[in-house]
Amino acid sequence: MRRRLLLPALVLVLGCSAAPKAPPAASRGLVREGTPDAVNLALARAKEKKQFFTWQSFSPETFARARAERKFILLDGAASWCHWCHVMDETTYLDERVGRLLHEKFVAIRVDIDERPDIGERYADWGWPATILLSPDAEEIGKYRGYLPPDELLPILEAIAQADAESGEKSPDPARIVPAPEALPWIAARVSIDMDRYFDREQGSWGDFQKSPLGANVQFELRRAAHGDALALRRAVFTLEKQRAILDPVWGGIYQYSAGSTWTEPHYEKLMPYQAANLEAYAAAHKAAGRKDLLEDARGIARYLSTFLSNAEGGFLVSQDADVGAHEEGKPFIDGDVYYRLDDAGRRKLGIPRIDEHVYAYENGLAIAAMCTLFEASGDKDALARAERAAALVMASHVGQGGAVEHDAKNRSPVHYLADAAGFGRALVRLFEVTQNATYRDTALRIAETMEKTLLDEATGAYFAHTKDPSAVGVFARRERPFVSNTQAARFLAGLGRITGDQAFFTRAKRTLVAIGSPRGVAEQGRMVGEFLLALDEAGVFPWPGAR
Repeated sequence: MRRRLLLPALVLVLGCSAAPKAPPAASRGLVREGTPDAVNLALARAKEKKQFFTWQSFSPETFARARAERKFILLDGAASWCHWCHVMDETTYLDERVGRLLHEKFVAIRVDIDERPDIGERYADWGWPATILLSPDAEEIGKYRGYLPPDELLPILEAIAQADAESGEKSPDPARIVPAPEALPWIAARVSIDMDRYFDREQGSWGDFQKSPLGANVQFELRRAAHGDALALRRAVFTLEKQRAILDPVWGGIYQYSAGSTWTEPHYEKLMPYQAANLEAYAAAHKAAGRKDLLEDARGIARYLSTFLSNAEGGFLVSQDADVGAHEEGKPFIDGDVYYRLDDAGRRKLGIPRIDEHVYAYENGLAIAAMCTLFEASGDKDALARAERAAALVMASHVGQGGAVEHDAKNRSPVHYLADAAGFGRALVRLFEVTQNATYRDTALRIAETMEKTLLDEATGAYFAHTKDPSAVGVFARRERPFVSNTQAARFLAGLGRITGDQAFFTRAKRTLVAIGSPRGVAEQGRMVGEFLLALDEAGVFPWPGAR
């Protein structure tokens, strides 16, 4: 579904639905042999095509240049693990027509969305890759979801190139409808009912356009089961059984999603948020149902994290690519659909898909919390030791004395992100709960205090995505209050309430949930509301019914 946005002297086409845009020549999500995209990809590599433009950094200097030269901006939101990002690099951005036009008429900026979580959250509904078109003053004028072949991107760029650079419209900050605090129990009940409507009785999980392993939804079902809901337990276990089809049987870990309405068309990226959420889900389901097979599934994900998504110092890493050869010039490209069907020896013979070796506070927080859940469910001391080792590393390298949390300790920035504070802070709460080590609690309290001082939007009660960035321009100078990171912040604050007994933390968690709990904000999450429901439960506002 698409709509048209009319600008002076310019017509752009924008994606408007929450569902990902299906690539026109490969609706299965893979470059299949014989398709036009596979041919283009092969030709690009065979001819060693030249890229006719240069990617610029996301920096004040780059935006200043665009403003001074009155050039429109193409912002490419990409990730190192992203299959379709690689395909677009090798086809669309090596197309001479596209390349020359970008060189002459545009400033092209590339952002790694794992390095910049604020940009990742801002455009999460549009990628990946996400193609964002901006005026010379960095105001949004068009957003496009997913892979764009050359013949689809080119006419868009040509239309912009012919327009007056002064005609870009500014995007106003929309007014928010914020519910009253007493509405939270009603919101909790309403959202849980809405989540039920997405449940797929044939394939498990929620939604049927794509099958996604929504670990937080499963975890919420297990909370329901703990309150006597036998149907919720059956839904949770059924989902975990069905999604085994996208667990890697060789190395462990879970793939990002299945492109079709069943679990048989996986996208092979392995991202830490999916690993952690599903590790927690399988471990908690074992504890609830007493199923050893579910525990083995959890242990398989944990082994993958320790074997592949870990470094020698004990830090957890970010992601593993879907394909081989996407980042190395001169090496053959091997599609994940071919690669991940091989056994261990066959895979290693062809090489290891690229692993993003950054150590980010956010991803480490997710992994640490998941390992704590595995320890609680199984008593596996190696899981707890692995969590504590990562926590010690991140506390030493990422957390300042004042409680500010760096995203990347090796590439420090004056800007700090809510996701890092909330994600790692919650991990420290979970470590305190399983170890009673006061160091974890005290560090978490410092982080929460700094989060309150530097990120709270007092006008709404929500937290900004990041601290003030004096170099930001245009739309990026207007800080957002992202739903997902605020949900994690609420869980962090509620956790502090649990371990300290201080009711003020529960009050702050509820304040945050009220701020993001508008009908529009919740509706935009679609089926992915499990963590919001977990936050409502942990804040103490969920109106648990009796057994249904």
